[in-house]
Amino acid sequence: MSQAHYRIEILPQAHELAIELRLSGLAGPVILEVPTWVPGAYGFMKYGRDVFSVRARDAATNAPLVVTRQGWQGYQVESNGADILINYRAFAHDTAWGELAGILDHEQAVLLGTRQLFAPAHIGPVTVDYLLPAGWAMHHPAGATALPTAPGAALPSHRYQYPNDSALLDTPVTMGRFELRTRTSHGTPFHFVFLDRTVGFETELDSFLDGVMAVSEQARHVFGSYPFESYTFIFTFNPKATWGLEHVNATQIALDHDTLIDPKSRFDGIRVCAHELFHAWNVCRLKPAPLGAPDHAHGSFPDALWISEGFTRYYEFVLSSRASESSASCFFSNVVNYLRHLTALPAYQRVSAVDSSLTTFLNHNRYPGSVNNTVDYYDLGMLIAFDLDASLRLAGSTLDAEFSEFYRSHVGRDKGFTSAQFRHFIAARWPALDALCAREIESAGRLSTETLLETLGFQVQHETRRVLGMVLQDDKGPIVANVLDSGRASAAGVAPGDEIVRAGGHPFQLNALKWLTQSGRPVELEILRGHRRFTFAIESTEQRYLSALIWRGTAEQSARLTHWLGKFELAAGSSVPLTDYNNFHGVQTVI
Repeated sequence: MSQAHYRIEILPQAHELAIELRLSGLAGPVILEVPTWVPGAYGFMKYGRDVFSVRARDAATNAPLVVTRQGWQGYQVESNGADILINYRAFAHDTAWGELAGILDHEQAVLLGTRQLFAPAHIGPVTVDYLLPAGWAMHHPAGATALPTAPGAALPSHRYQYPNDSALLDTPVTMGRFELRTRTSHGTPFHFVFLDRTVGFETELDSFLDGVMAVSEQARHVFGSYPFESYTFIFTFNPKATWGLEHVNATQIALDHDTLIDPKSRFDGIRVCAHELFHAWNVCRLKPAPLGAPDHAHGSFPDALWISEGFTRYYEFVLSSRASESSASCFFSNVVNYLRHLTALPAYQRVSAVDSSLTTFLNHNRYPGSVNNTVDYYDLGMLIAFDLDASLRLAGSTLDAEFSEFYRSHVGRDKGFTSAQFRHFIAARWPALDALCAREIESAGRLSTETLLETLGFQVQHETRRVLGMVLQDDKGPIVANVLDSGRASAAGVAPGDEIVRAGGHPFQLNALKWLTQSGRPVELEILRGHRRFTFAIESTEQRYLSALIWRGTAEQSARLTHWLGKFELAAGSSVPLTDYNNFHGVQTVI
């Protein structure tokens, strides 16, 4: 069997890694590659840019070996099959890539395997020696075996063995200066690593950790047990970090600087913790095919990410409500707002959940034109989960029961499960729900959310509002981020990237633009496009809009929702405040 052994020296002042890879048992020329993507971040990235000074030699004779670049992420080493040593450097300080590839500064580091060269022909365990600067501490998540280090090492060394290359890529290791807190749930340790502090850290941290542990308990209740020996949350309050990435035994999360002192920021932090922890079951272990054997060079394209991400988004709200970190009103407000957001976009009528999942490498981020040709499988999958859960509860079961059973029957199977396998699983157990599954999963624009809300005991009210057919950047403008091809703004010629200079003859103000749109009169927009200026007179059109959700249910229906969400506080005839809408991918309001 081939063997791979890395020796990684931390060079903190240079923000670089000095890496030596010893490979044995590989015959002929050896191909080395840096991953082009990582699971959880579905887009090709230029990780190869950070690798440089690649050299190779024969381990026995020390004779140099020829190294040639292979494309943008790889190298070929001319070898006769003997043990070879590959030495190279890797730059490792880019906050934006911290959750994807790790980050190293002069006093701490979070390391992943993303900047390391892998040999695709190598199959088997991987050994890593981490050589730390003097005085640096280290926290390693579960999932690898600690081994004795070589005696007489010049630097503090920590040796670990990983089952394979994928496990190394999926394990964030923290080094240097950090703070560690540990809690326990049902005998399972939960480690909380803080790379930095924020206001309220000294007095409010315990309360925040109480909330995280409460949602963790609720997640365990869904599946019956934890799937890991221990779990590590790695937190930063760095405002330049936008982290939130799952790993099989850990997660990296950027929290807002007000997380410990502001209720809204606290809830955002709690639910992202709930989301990433739920991934420990759903996607890290119950993998959509072909992520059971991912191709880190050429990409892997699952058709069931609407389950992996959409169900996880759904449960971040469910678990938060059950843990009393939010409320049933917050839950239903988000259901309505996700529905309003989706149904306002032309793509909702064009793109199915399966298609959205399969094209994730194209649509993982929003871009000009995306409102017309893609839907977010997080959002659509969340509403499918709600529709399925509501239907199951009306039929005598729950999504908790069915999804946990699907997990037990499909976890670790082959290269993962497919969307069709999930549908067939539900249909075999609940034949009456097959039509709903087929309609919502495989067709576009066929959600049953409004009908199910009414069946659960709510009165759904609508009104009409007027729209021009634009989405503004950051939901505030003045830059136009997207233009609906079904709206009058598109017909007039407005394009993504345009800057609205004046509206109705006055300098751009968002509230003024909204008022002018609702007036029913043509809206005059002065647009700056590069160095050109245009003036458009645009007539608004009417759009049907879900405006209110009123509780009209019976005591039995109220009891059903209490069992579902932990507590249901609405009195008969009261309205759900539709003010909560928490979407980490950003709010898109059609103007």
